[in-house]
Amino acid sequence: MDSQDRRADLKRLVDTLRRVTTAVQILPFIYSAISIILLAVYNIVPEGVQMILDTLFYVSPVTIVAFLLLSKLLHMCKWHKTACILPMVPQAVSLTDYYIINLTIPEVWVANSLIIVMSALLLIAAYKVFFK
Repeated sequence: MDSQDRRADLKRLVDTLRRVTTAVQILPFIYSAISIILLAVYNIVPEGVQMILDTLFYVSPVTIVAFLLLSKLLHMCKWHKTACILPMVPQAVSLTDYYIINLTIPEVWVANSLIIVMSALLLIAAYKVFFK
């Protein structure tokens, strides 16, 4: 292999790593934005739509761990790690409601409101970090 081929291979590798890094940086924040929108409309849509939304946007803890590992490997900031963990918060509320105590409707609204505010603040912080 000559020097030109090595440089071309190295350039392709660096370009691929940049695209992967960009995707890993942005995806948790996009997902958080989608989660905010879904939480805002979740209680006002019919149950059938809720089931579809649950199916489409459920995030497994395994996926969260994978995001966190990628975040660590690519040396992302604390805001990125927070965005990776954020989808677990609504699941924690649901698990609490199902298995520990039954939340009343006002408590669910408060929990959803807090999740929306927390998510919005995270997105504002992310905007300041990435687009400042």
